[in-house]
Amino acid sequence: NSTDEQYSVSIEGYFKYMQNLIDYENGADVLLNPDFESQLVFGKGRAYGVELLLRKNSGKFTGWIGYTLSKTEKSFDDLMAGRWFPARQDRTHDFSLVASYQLFRNLLFSGSWVYYTGDAVTFPVGKYSIDGAVVYLFSDRNGDRMPEYHRLDLGVTWVLKEAEKWHSDLTFSVYNVYNRKNAYTISFRESETHPGTTEAVKLSLFGIVPSISWNFKF
Repeated sequence: NSTDEQYSVSIEGYFKYMQNLIDYENGADVLLNPDFESQLVFGKGRAYGVELLLRKNSGKFTGWIGYTLSKTEKSFDDLMAGRWFPARQDRTHDFSLVASYQLFRNLLFSGSWVYYTGDAVTFPVGKYSIDGAVVYLFSDRNGDRMPEYHRLDLGVTWVLKEAEKWHSDLTFSVYNVYNRKNAYTISFRESETHPGTTEAVKLSLFGIVPSISWNFKF
């Protein structure tokens, strides 16, 4: 760590070992299954990485930059012959930039940008049909990735009144300024327009969201 009155720098590494993790075996059916415990598998995990934080602490312009390079893996004797595979929460890259600028005593501009690697998931690689029912084939556990996630948020705060016993401000903010359609889930279904073809369907929760808030303290 390195700090002074205006700037600070922090670099940290970590390693964590986990035991008694629980997951489901391949092809598990847990819905309306009274014996779902028989489909549980038990194993271990590990997480390691390095974190970097650069911060500007004072002045009209303040903010910080954070970056994490990491790996989170699991291993189960009954899955993939005990080989290590990415945990769903495994994010190779996680970057964030936060900044604010005090233009006037009562006017503050702020913004943040975040980016991280998509979650590890398992997508189908093939399919076959049994009595008209489609059965999907899957490759290695969590061998695929959701699309990368990134988003820009901006805001401006106007202090209406600031006194010893009373504070009031008005904030206008925009979430996801460039309307990035970040994927929340991706599911697969049979195409209605092209029989025999499987299509991926992406679900996104939030696009661009403007908001206004009035805050007061007394």
